[in-house]
Amino acid sequence: MSDSNPVLPRRGAAAAAELRARDAADAPGTVRVRFAPSPTGWLHVGGARTAYFNWLFARQRRGAFVLRIEDTDIDRSSVTSEEGVLDDLKWLGLEWDEGPDLGGAFGPYRQSERLEIYRARANALLESGRAYSCFCRDDELETRRRAALAAGRPPHYDGQCRTLTEAERASRRGEGRPESVRFRVDASDQVLHDDVRGEVRFPAGMVGDFVVLRSSGLPTYNFACVVDDAAMRISHVIRAEEHLSNTARQLMLFEAISERAPHFAHVPLILNRDRSKMSKRSGEAAVAVGDWRRDGYVAEALLSYLALLGFHPGDDRERLSRADLLECFSLERVGRSGSVFDPAKLRWMNAQTLHHAEPGAILAWGKAFLGDAARALPRERLPRLVALVRGNLETLADLPRQLAPFVGGAPEFEPDARASLETARGREVCDAFASELETLAPWSADGVKSALQRVGARLGIKGRDLYQPLRAALTGRTHGPELPQVAEAIGRAACLERLRAVAGRSGGAA
Repeated sequence: MSDSNPVLPRRGAAAAAELRARDAADAPGTVRVRFAPSPTGWLHVGGARTAYFNWLFARQRRGAFVLRIEDTDIDRSSVTSEEGVLDDLKWLGLEWDEGPDLGGAFGPYRQSERLEIYRARANALLESGRAYSCFCRDDELETRRRAALAAGRPPHYDGQCRTLTEAERASRRGEGRPESVRFRVDASDQVLHDDVRGEVRFPAGMVGDFVVLRSSGLPTYNFACVVDDAAMRISHVIRAEEHLSNTARQLMLFEAISERAPHFAHVPLILNRDRSKMSKRSGEAAVAVGDWRRDGYVAEALLSYLALLGFHPGDDRERLSRADLLECFSLERVGRSGSVFDPAKLRWMNAQTLHHAEPGAILAWGKAFLGDAARALPRERLPRLVALVRGNLETLADLPRQLAPFVGGAPEFEPDARASLETARGREVCDAFASELETLAPWSADGVKSALQRVGARLGIKGRDLYQPLRAALTGRTHGPELPQVAEAIGRAACLERLRAVAGRSGGAA
């Protein structure tokens, strides 16, 4: 919010009690929140967090989560963008109760399908005298705006059409001038009791007369938003703080159309490391939900991370499941300061989610990332392999690489692994281990572990000197899951083939 919109915090015990009382007044089923994206691009991570906060709030109170498409920007809106936003929301698991695809009692849910409703409301404002016809052209408005700025005055509309007579209006229509509908602003303060930011005061004179219906017949954002929130019986508007400056106009409009304003809660922005806004057009990290999705991030991890950017659970937990958040989320615990987006922290959180997930869940999430060789494995084998490698996954995109030693032929050797096999001792260890495995019965991780111990005792080595060349020969790497489990999963025949190739007993070479 700009400096001209002072925020007066009121977050003490009295404010908390007021918020609790207001929440208690919302009987089950009466809470209605909305997420209202514009289909002009992809779903921003900030938008995803806003949608999640709305979803949590609605589900906690057994209310309705409404999806509304704000597509009155005809030039930039597209069906492709709308479909992409809806697809990302579904991937996140943020199902809605009413929306353009589901319908509902308060539809239609695309603003482009509600134009007659906006025209009717605008005409009512004209008839009541709360709005008037404006015939100023864009170039004239821009000239007067620049003159006001040069003179040190607020660049508000100068009221040229405010007092036109009916004859003057008819004359301008006869000239073919564009005709918009402009709201008549009264000179009074507006006060918002925000459920996150406390009391916010918008002083008189901060806003000039503003357009509600353009000459094209399309509504402005603030007008359409108010008309829709009133018509759809929205009880709480939870949105990013960048919309706070719009609220003064919206409060005026709610009063003018004789509708009760919803509760407002403006949540802090997500920021880059330099504390600039994390925008679609610039930034240090990907800002589109789809980018993280394509990179192999899990929806639950992304939601957990985004929720903790601005919300504090009241303890030191670093990961919160959906169930955790449904239990502890409250607007009182949402801060007012922006939070810096840290890709490294998100990656850590995603890895932790994968490390603790069931193999079946990982396979369901990562189906698109599995290679053909993994998909061809027997259905009962793949979950066991995923359980083995999940501790080494950071993203789902790691699945092909981590599964490669178990589903393909000879491994590809990383530089460190190749180096460990170029020594005589490394080849000796592989040869000795192959000899132990030839007669091992039964084939099991415990049996392999015993064989390792025998090789170590015979050669007088242990630790890295024993394990590293063997892991390198079997997987092409120097790090990974427990070696006995790796050998068991690879199988006797493949283990012997790889060890002998390194030892030079079959004519192969590392």
